Amino acid sequence: MSEEQLFNNVLNKNAEFFDNLTGGLLIFVGILFLILIAALVVIIIGEVKLFKKAGKPGWAAIVPFYSTYVLVEIAGLNWWYFLIAISGTIVSLLGIDGLGTVTLLAARAANFFIFYNLGKKFKKDPTTYGILGLFFYGIIAAILGYSKNMQYDSSVEVSPNGPIDDKKGNTTKTAEPERFCLGCGKKLKPGVQFCENCGKKVE
Repeated sequence: MSEEQLFNNVLNKNAEFFDNLTGGLLIFVGILFLILIAALVVIIIGEVKLFKKAGKPGWAAIVPFYSTYVLVEIAGLNWWYFLIAISGTIVSLLGIDGLGTVTLLAARAANFFIFYNLGKKFKKDPTTYGILGLFFYGIIAAILGYSKNMQYDSSVEVSPNGPIDDKKGNTTKTAEPERFCLGCGKKLKPGVQFCENCGKKVE
């Protein structure tokens, strides 16, 4: 075999190797993309369920910005925490330089406040849920939505500023907590097993 043929064989083998490598990487990236899309769909459905648990329309969970506003409302925070939560996006859209770190920290703090109050509304440790929501916003919202053992209790009193000015020992009011149908979002009467509006079994 001549040197030229040997050289061509090496080139062909290298080309075949890189073709296989490229094909494998494309398959890997494609699978990873599908997994991320599936995870995103699961999280969105969980957030829809969370909104319905709190008596809000499920579609609100998929509307950018408005979903954050409704979540702030569900958490019982002052409305302007919504502006803090989306401050990073606002700064990016306006092209303002030098505020990235500040707005990121502000948005993180807003997430903590949101999930601190939600932890109380779901009768869980507020600090733990605040910290989890700080880093895993969508995942924790989805868990609250999917869980059949955790129900939103609108009668739980929370501070409109989250942990700030939060009264120690906040407990539920004596009234039975309001519940909402996960199918249609209508308020349920105490003790019912099926929604009187759509017929869905109460979970």
